[in-house]
Amino acid sequence: MKKVLVIVSMLLCATAFAGDFKLMSGLSQDDFSNLMKDISLAATPTPNSPAEPLGTLGFDIALESQLTTIDEDSAKWKNAWDNGDPDSAIWANRVHIQKGLPFGVDLGASITKGANIDFTAITLEAKYALLEGSVLTPAVSVKAAYTKVLDLEDVDLQSGLVGIYISKGFLILTPYAGVEDVYTMASEDSDNVDLDDENVNAVRGMVGLQVCPFPFIVLNIEAARGGDVNQYGLKAAIRF
Repeated sequence: MKKVLVIVSMLLCATAFAGDFKLMSGLSQDDFSNLMKDISLAATPTPNSPAEPLGTLGFDIALESQLTTIDEDSAKWKNAWDNGDPDSAIWANRVHIQKGLPFGVDLGASITKGANIDFTAITLEAKYALLEGSVLTPAVSVKAAYTKVLDLEDVDLQSGLVGIYISKGFLILTPYAGVEDVYTMASEDSDNVDLDDENVNAVRGMVGLQVCPFPFIVLNIEAARGGDVNQYGLKAAIRF
């Protein structure tokens, strides 16, 4: 456990530095709306786990990394970078904890830190298994989550998420897929622009694969698409 805490501390500290994100005077209302959708998708966690519940005694402690590709040549991003030359992706790292409860319920919480954009996102989530899965049938679950983004320059942002997921285990492999609806509420607090608040919606789909090479160790790889962005995630976790 001590080693896990050291790794977590290093991960969070290593990503807690400011980038060049800043709302500039050329940003239009439409661009602000689409920009908030991109950032919200980057800050709002994808599942990075199958649909099957953890079980009453189950626990999942994970470190996750996610790359969200953006259109750096678009006006929305050129006018959100103080030198007009944004990065081509948003890189973020996450500490994610989930706890299984009776009746197919899992509760979770995570902290996300942006690497090349300085933000912190706190997420609370609840998942319920409609079908827990068996040797012959898949697991199906639904989830609701709330994310609050902190420390993002010029912007106040939060999101709500609902999703449905399906998975089926085969020996040490568990492929899964899902669809999520991410609803974002954002406002700006900048001296450079005067824009209305935005409430925007994005549908995100994903596929992933969980591998359990050793007892209590799981690895995940995941790809997602939502709005104008692609997302690629990796996860390493202790699960029991």
